Amino acid sequence: MAFCKTIVHVVQPGDTFYRLAQRYQTTVPEIILRNPGVNPYNLQVGTRLSICNGQQNNTSFEDEMDLNNDMRKAWMQYIYWLRMFMTSLFENLEDMDAVEARLMKTPEDIASVMDKFYPRAQIVQLMQLMEEHTDMGNQIMRMMKENDMQAVERLERQWYQNAEKIASLLSSLNTEYSYEEILRELSRHMDMTKRQMMAAQNMEHDEAVRIFDESENQILELADYLTKGLMNQFYRS
Repeated sequence: MAFCKTIVHVVQPGDTFYRLAQRYQTTVPEIILRNPGVNPYNLQVGTRLSICNGQQNNTSFEDEMDLNNDMRKAWMQYIYWLRMFMTSLFENLEDMDAVEARLMKTPEDIASVMDKFYPRAQIVQLMQLMEEHTDMGNQIMRMMKENDMQAVERLERQWYQNAEKIASLLSSLNTEYSYEEILRELSRHMDMTKRQMMAAQNMEHDEAVRIFDESENQILELADYLTKGLMNQFYRS
């Protein structure tokens, strides 16, 4: 017998029961039955709807692997280009601007993995927060290179506040995501990045590579956690 998993959808501008039924592969009557008291002809932005998501009926092991591969690739591209920018900055390489430009495209790559699961407004918000996160990391490196530690401390506070916003957004979209767990993983990532920055600044190349090895494993843990949350929310009972 077919099954589905009930999810919570927060109404966004432009949402209708018909569009939501198409998106979650269910029916308008099913949505109405699960949300008594909600006027289908006058949906209010911010209303939380319970929806029986039928998408999982079409999933497969290959689908999960594809999603996990896409998620891992997006996050790995982020830390790879971050590492390359770090090297270019501290060693005054001529490719620094080009590398930074490519690094600043990685937030869009990360957000695009989740694009088919959540409203576009939330995806844009996630992309903007990741862009801020990436740019703050770049600015911290620049101030560290200039030995402006007062600016570094100020930017680091903003960096961690930004991570809190990312964790809050993701946990609000998916009940399978823990705010504390996501913030913990983002904090681990930032701590490792700061250690890499210090090693790169001091030309301690072996230490920088060792820390980067750690950061690869850590970012894969985050990617796998995000994948699992999506699979649990949208595909599994």
